Amino acid sequence: MRTKLNIKNLTPRKDSTYRQGYYKLVNPGKYVGDPNKIIFRSSWEKRFATYCDHHDRILVWSSEPMQIPYLNPIDGVVKPYNVDFYVRVKTESGYSEFLVEVKPVRHLQKPQHPTGRITEKKMLSYTNAMKTYLINIAKFNAAKEYAKTRGWEFVVVTENFIF
Repeated sequence: MRTKLNIKNLTPRKDSTYRQGYYKLVNPGKYVGDPNKIIFRSSWEKRFATYCDHHDRILVWSSEPMQIPYLNPIDGVVKPYNVDFYVRVKTESGYSEFLVEVKPVRHLQKPQHPTGRITEKKMLSYTNAMKTYLINIAKFNAAKEYAKTRGWEFVVVTENFIF
C-alpha cells in the first residue's frame, strides 16, 4: 500500500550559502513525487538522498514531501515546516515509515550563553543561535506529533549518520 503524500512544488532558495540543487535519480521506482523536482538544500541532504536512492532497505522515499504547521515561538505565528524527507524502510517484520530532518548536531544543542568579555557580536550570535534552536524544537515537536498520528516516526539525521 502506497502512502499518499502532498508533494510540494519547490525551488531552491537563491539566498542560501549552502550547496543546493536538484538530485538526479538512479532508482526512479523508489521515489514518490516528481523525479525532476528532488531538491536538496545542502550537501548533507544530497548525501542522504543518495543513500535513500541506493540503499536496498529503503523501499520508498521523497524529498520535502509535506508541510507541517508549527507555532513559531519567536513571533507567535503558525508557519509551515517543510520536513526534509519521508522514507519507508524494510524491516524484518515488514516496514517502518519515517519523517527525516537532516541537521548538524550543533543545531540540536541548546547554545551556551557567552562568557568572558560580552561583546555585541557575541550576543547577536548567541541570540541568533538561540532563535534557531527554539524554532527547531518547535518544528521537531510538530513533526513528531504529525508522524505519530500516522504511525510513523520522526528522526533527525546528523553528520554522525551521514559521514
